Amino acid sequence: MKTDQKRKNRIVSLLLQLFFSLVVLGCGAAIATYYLKTTPQAKPRKRVPSTLTVQVESVKYASHQVVINAMGTIIPAQEITLTSQVKGEILAISDNFVPGGFIDKGKPLLTIDPTDYRLSVLQHSSEVAKAQSDLALEMGNQMISQKEFEILGEKISATEKRLILRQPQLNHKKATLKGVQAKLDQAELDLARTQIDAPFNAVILSRSVNIGSQISAATPLSHLAGTDEFWLKLSVPLKQLQWIDIPGDISPAGSMVTIRVHTDHSAPEIRMGRVVRLAPDLEEQGRMAVLYVSIKDPLCRLAENNNKPRLLIGSYVKAEIEGIRLKSAVAVKRNWIHNSDTLWLLSDSNTLTPRKIDITFKNRYFVFISSGLVEGEKIITSSLSAPIKGTPARLWQSPQSGKGQGKRGEIKH
Repeated sequence: MKTDQKRKNRIVSLLLQLFFSLVVLGCGAAIATYYLKTTPQAKPRKRVPSTLTVQVESVKYASHQVVINAMGTIIPAQEITLTSQVKGEILAISDNFVPGGFIDKGKPLLTIDPTDYRLSVLQHSSEVAKAQSDLALEMGNQMISQKEFEILGEKISATEKRLILRQPQLNHKKATLKGVQAKLDQAELDLARTQIDAPFNAVILSRSVNIGSQISAATPLSHLAGTDEFWLKLSVPLKQLQWIDIPGDISPAGSMVTIRVHTDHSAPEIRMGRVVRLAPDLEEQGRMAVLYVSIKDPLCRLAENNNKPRLLIGSYVKAEIEGIRLKSAVAVKRNWIHNSDTLWLLSDSNTLTPRKIDITFKNRYFVFISSGLVEGEKIITSSLSAPIKGTPARLWQSPQSGKGQGKRGEIKH
């Protein structure tokens, strides 16, 4: 009996636990349903488009100097290999006849032993004196023959008259004198050639002989370069030739060229030159046009150039060619241009507006536009990652002033 009673009590207890559990779950579900139904709903808001803050530069037409950047090599304008015209032993050389030495035009470089050539002059001088004496005697005979012919008074042929008057003998003596005179002139010329002078103001690039050297005609003696002028050989794209003044019938003077020479100083020093000619052929590599620029006194031998940098042969230098001046154009920095031909402008309604442009000229930093923009329009100079036409924008305000756009510096190019 007691066992049955315990079993009944246990079953009742389990049923009560199950009941209360269901009641709790039901209450929780009811409460959750209530809160879900009564949760406040989020109302959609109208999206306000973001406004860009941009900097601008006003369009301004002005005159601009076209500058073409190029690289080139310094070469001699005058360069020769000096040779001898006579043979012999070298007896003396100039103190400046060394690599790097300067020699003025007409100054002696070296002297060849003149002994043989002096003897030759003496020998031919005596031959000339003998030929002059023979001609004088023959002319005396001519006078005697002329008087005898006049006394004779006979009529004879022209040939007989020439023979009587000794015309062939006279012509022979004259020809002999001319021959020996020519030999004397040649001997004197050879003697003068034993002293070799500088043909122009020059610097010695190399020397092939020394005192005691035995040389023959056409023996190379030295390699010289003129110091009055060097050339800068520049490579320029063909399409940029239209902007450069090249000397000719239309333009007698070539474009000025600024040459920047890098030295030990922090900033490059400057020399000036002028375009003198255009080569008739293109470079084999790159198919570039070749310009020659004249640089006066490149080694600074004149007093007025003492403080300027020297230009050494073979130097590779930067050059800026002053081209034709643009009378009216807008200078625009290259990084303001998008997709190579588009500028973004800030319209009067403060929105982004694209504008296709035609570039008249461009260099390393700027492009120049002669048409397609209106004076006073605002070019956006700020970086735009993915601009869209019509996007609202506002001007950047200077922190110093607190209103309006900050003052922008001038464009330098």
